[in-house]
Amino acid sequence: MIAPNKVYHLVDGVLDEGLGFVSQYVENMLKLPVIIADHNGRIQYPNMNNSDEVDSLFVSIPANISGRDYYYQQDNKYLYYRVRYNSSSAFIIAKNVPVEQISQALSILMETKLAIKCYFCKIHKDSDRFEQELAEYLFSNSNASIRDIATLSENRLEMDRSYVVTLVEVERSSDDPDIQVISSYLYEYLKKNKLEAVPISRANYITLLIPVCADRDRLDEVLNWPAMIGYKEELEKRFDLSLSQGIGRVYPLAELQKSFYEARVALTLPRLLGKSHFVQKFSELGLYYPIFCQSLRDMKDFCLQILGKLIEHDDKTDGELLPTLRKLLDSNVNMKSTADSLFIHVNTLYYRVSKIEELLDIDFSDMSSRVNLFIAIKVWDTLKAIDLIV
Repeated sequence: MIAPNKVYHLVDGVLDEGLGFVSQYVENMLKLPVIIADHNGRIQYPNMNNSDEVDSLFVSIPANISGRDYYYQQDNKYLYYRVRYNSSSAFIIAKNVPVEQISQALSILMETKLAIKCYFCKIHKDSDRFEQELAEYLFSNSNASIRDIATLSENRLEMDRSYVVTLVEVERSSDDPDIQVISSYLYEYLKKNKLEAVPISRANYITLLIPVCADRDRLDEVLNWPAMIGYKEELEKRFDLSLSQGIGRVYPLAELQKSFYEARVALTLPRLLGKSHFVQKFSELGLYYPIFCQSLRDMKDFCLQILGKLIEHDDKTDGELLPTLRKLLDSNVNMKSTADSLFIHVNTLYYRVSKIEELLDIDFSDMSSRVNLFIAIKVWDTLKAIDLIV
């Protein structure tokens, strides 16, 4: 049975002096080195900040420990002990533990459980709340105060600085990727390369908030794009991923949602145009750029002016004219391939095209009509994809 006084002593020590207090206690008792890592495997003790290699800042958490409180890895004699806190876990890892010493090591590691739990609860509570509220603020376009959110950031966000948002999406991976692990690795990689960033992970996305400058007159200065984009290749190589990236423009923190919106457009529109594995700046969207710079109301009016009667017809009849038009334009008006992809007879397709011409009062053979329809559909589909149109 663990002596209460010893447990309280460790709790007091870790809250006053940090993880080094607990680690030194275990190392003195076992005469073996230890590592303490968070749920992503990022090493919290010993201090690895001076390491040149990002990989050395992480330890691999064996998949075999899933659902267990401890796991012994025979090949390297590492003993992993899990400490659960809130909905996450931390790990204290004793190195070079002989098989015959496992029982003794576990009893000592168990003594540290409450101390480590208190440490991670204290350190990560505000950080987790900050990341959750910031993700909600961006992805849900909430009316929360960015100033209030910034107060939770421990100076990671500053009201007098300007930021650019870049949004990274995992398109393909060789395995089911852990976005939290990738985000944690990315944060350390950027820090090592002298690029400040606040990473926020949600679903299949990693959002990076990168501070630029506080001078409003220099907001359009050329950013270090190679440094910003270089990490994409590093992540793809390290985790065997295929990534795409959209980059917004620079705004003061108070207007952060604008840069996030632009990053989402820059990530979504190229995908709808058939691209993959790309890096796209919002400011380089070509003829779409001035359209997406307008207000949401003006963009919707633009789309409805061209497509409104078609959308209204499909809503009333549960019709398929808009999806048909989308397929046809995407195929460069190849009637046969479009009919095949829709599993309809080509005569049925000709009938639908005739109906589209009648509803919209256009001549589909006219190139300007096709271009307007194509642009309007892509703008409409982008706005729906980023949840600005229900």
